[in-house]
Amino acid sequence: MSARVAFVVCELALVVAACGAMSDERATPATQQRDVRSTAADERCVVATLADGDSFTCADGRKVRLLLIDAPELHQKPWGLTAKRQLEGVMGPGTTVRLELDRNPTDRYGRTLAYAWVDTLMVNRWMVANGWAVVLAYENIAHLDELQRAERAAQSAKKGFWQALAFRCRPVDYRAHRCGDAPTPSSRRRR
Repeated sequence: MSARVAFVVCELALVVAACGAMSDERATPATQQRDVRSTAADERCVVATLADGDSFTCADGRKVRLLLIDAPELHQKPWGLTAKRQLEGVMGPGTTVRLELDRNPTDRYGRTLAYAWVDTLMVNRWMVANGWAVVLAYENIAHLDELQRAERAAQSAKKGFWQALAFRCRPVDYRAHRCGDAPTPSSRRRR
């Protein structure tokens, strides 16, 4: 068996092991919850479908992109599908979520940009804290510090993809073709 094949087999084994641990981590410790009060800018949404590990569609047709996080693309196999499954475990179809909006409520594709809350759990933070997504900061930064702390803790604890080195090519770099396995222009789709 070549060294490359052995490395890939090892990475896949780590992903499977990490996914098995998800049921224990779904129970949200107090560090991942907080008492939040709704504001006038908050909206409700019933999840219809998940596009990937950081975007979904509401039953009313709105497309939503989770703020400040970046999960592996579906083309980043097996990481993208794993991230989507982790998100589905927290807020699968039929789940009612509260959308907390930030400074800019939509992106250039018309998607709603939001922090998604299931009861007192901020889904964006949960994905980062459990190692299924990384922080991607742009103009909306209301929760940037807490998400950066969650990412550092997940990386130190080797949670989720940090255990399997999946973030050696961050999703933003993958989309920009800065990694060896980046998609070709014909294989990319807007989320």
